[in-house]
Amino acid sequence: MISDFFAGRGLVLQASGSESLRFGFGVSRLLVPVGEAASDRDIAAVVSGSPSELVIVRADERRTDLIRALRAIDGVECLHADTLMYYQWSLNRFSTSLPTASDVTVTQSKSFDEIAGVLRESFKEYRNHYSANPRLADSVTVTAYEEWASSLMRDGETRTFVARDATDGAVHGFVLLSLDEARQLAEVALNAVHPDAQRSGVYSALMRSAAAYLAQLGSIKHLYISTQRENTAVIAAWQKLGLEPYLTLNTIHVMRRLASLRGDTSATP
Repeated sequence: MISDFFAGRGLVLQASGSESLRFGFGVSRLLVPVGEAASDRDIAAVVSGSPSELVIVRADERRTDLIRALRAIDGVECLHADTLMYYQWSLNRFSTSLPTASDVTVTQSKSFDEIAGVLRESFKEYRNHYSANPRLADSVTVTAYEEWASSLMRDGETRTFVARDATDGAVHGFVLLSLDEARQLAEVALNAVHPDAQRSGVYSALMRSAAAYLAQLGSIKHLYISTQRENTAVIAAWQKLGLEPYLTLNTIHVMRRLASLRGDTSATP
């Protein structure tokens, strides 16, 4: 969640069991908190100490020399895989009187099966940081999102809002929220609208319904959401709803040169 990038967490290199299993070799992640006192050299030293074939680093884009420090690690290749734009919605300014689409109804759901079809159709051509890496298997994006959504929906700290056709009940889209009431925030972990239902007000109805729920809950003050920088249409929709820019993160893949990553299931897990 966005809270992983708050100051005070420190540099924590974590092995990613799900990604290691998915790709067939060791994968770790390093999330660098905003305002972290460690230098870029310190960060590179932590990455250098990882035994994983791939370390996925996420850090504030203002660390302009970080990729240079990572490239200086002996025996690795570095790829700037994507740039994530985080936007924030201050719920104390949210108006529950805003109009929503009249041809859909939005309700909560706990069933992954209800959203699975929309997820698969929406993400089958989606480009994320996996897609940007030519050394990774190019068929994992949808599977990764399916596994992530299914896991999140079993967590008691998530809420899933589903938009249904007001006539036949068909699911047109969903918004999956992760809540952190201790920090008074929530994040849209995943959201999608079926390609056939896009540009019809479904997304706006989902986002407004999710925000209205959080505003009425009272314990959540801010809602966060992120996407790749090039998804300008999505960002424009957020701006129209009143969301504001909050944070920009670079994703960097640090790969051991000796690892043959794409399709190599014999690599050390």
